[in-house]
Amino acid sequence: MMCRPPALLMVLVFGLCTVSALPCLAAEDEKAPARRGYGVGEVSGEWKAQMSVGHFPSADLHGTPGDVGITDYRLKLARNVKLDDRITLTMGGGYGLKHIDSTPTAALPQDLHALFLEAGARYRINDRSFASIRLYPGFYSDFKDLSTEDLRMPVLALGGYSFDNGLSVVGGFIYRFGYHSSQFIPALGFSYQPNESWRLDLIAPRPGITYFASRQLHLFVAGDFASDEYEINDRSFGAKAMKYSDYKAMVGADYLPAPAVKFSTSVGYAFDRKIAFFDGSRPDMRVDDVPFLKISLDVGW
Repeated sequence: MMCRPPALLMVLVFGLCTVSALPCLAAEDEKAPARRGYGVGEVSGEWKAQMSVGHFPSADLHGTPGDVGITDYRLKLARNVKLDDRITLTMGGGYGLKHIDSTPTAALPQDLHALFLEAGARYRINDRSFASIRLYPGFYSDFKDLSTEDLRMPVLALGGYSFDNGLSVVGGFIYRFGYHSSQFIPALGFSYQPNESWRLDLIAPRPGITYFASRQLHLFVAGDFASDEYEINDRSFGAKAMKYSDYKAMVGADYLPAPAVKFSTSVGYAFDRKIAFFDGSRPDMRVDDVPFLKISLDVGW
């Protein structure tokens, strides 16, 4: 049986980034790693599109008859507008579909949706430091009957500072308007790149170690924490909202055939998987650990 990591370690490693997986991409965008040699890893371009698919095969439920399989589809499109040498605005939006393939005895919704806008600003204080804020207002629900209760707005505020020795630190907070759990979340982390070939990241949402084999090929070992909350308008499921969360350990590779294109793939193991229910009579559920596969494509222009 795998033990849950201590709370303090989760703060340092994951920054307690428990916003939905799509907004969590922003935390990775805001990392301030030391950029040396190959150690960049982000696609170029004023416009950026991100697409991904993650699959978790069927796994048994604890204490409840039945099993659950999950497939996550994610899409985000954003544009960065540089007003001057210090201020960059971000505008865009995205969509996520969580498809749940479960047995009838599990009594879970089949499709959960996240449709959101993105608005943000990044201010470069000087060559070493930055401050930023991003908002993600949108509808997060089963889309059976949209209302104001389906509205949620994660807000991410971060600042960072880079040192000459390849160390960068990032700190801030997340506030999640409209969520039932963990509305205010502190975030803290750092990135260290001692040379052009290696980088260590202890920043939400994906701490890890990356080896830059070349400009085109990056290999990594990483962890991840996901937490997605949705309003449930179909009251036959016995709750007004539900949250799926898990921890992951993975290995993978990024391939950049051109500066504006990045293919990523990762395989790993998902554990401590939970489904929590709010404002209803249903008890929370635990799901067995499973291996998983994720593929993604980033394109810039």
